[in-house]
Amino acid sequence: MLAILLMKLAPFPTPRALIQQWQDGEIEREEMQRLMAQHQQALLDEAEEYYQNPIAGYLEGLLNKRVVKRLLASHREAAVRELFMALSWLDDFPPAAFLWNADHWDLALHAFIRTKSEPIFRVREMMIKSSRAVMLVEHGSRKKSQMRRERITFQRHWKGEMEVSKREQI
Repeated sequence: MLAILLMKLAPFPTPRALIQQWQDGEIEREEMQRLMAQHQQALLDEAEEYYQNPIAGYLEGLLNKRVVKRLLASHREAAVRELFMALSWLDDFPPAAFLWNADHWDLALHAFIRTKSEPIFRVREMMIKSSRAVMLVEHGSRKKSQMRRERITFQRHWKGEMEVSKREQI
């Protein structure tokens, strides 16, 4: 249970970031494996919470599916996944711990939205054009006083991928 609390308060690096640090020689292989095991354990602990309370897990899933259905009504799934991947590269963005594999099409898109489980990650608005996008997100605590709202602007860089160009608190 301690691992999930650590993940909720201060997420450790994503598996992709850990591999990059290991390849760059910043951490040793054993350290990478230890941190990967912590990440895995935190996910398993969260799955165990839903196993202990299946009704809450089911309702969370329904809410997440509804949010994704609304997003996909006006945007392509590939574009939404591309923006989630751009968010996952941010070091100071806590939901990045859950978005790091948004480009895996075998994972349902609603798995990345967190409407009730902390840390919250909600997409309130999204506007996507060919070379830029704007997203209004809420993340953090369920308490409104501690929840962070951000307007995030994306720009397509020279490689053709979206990246975060501007973030502002609302």
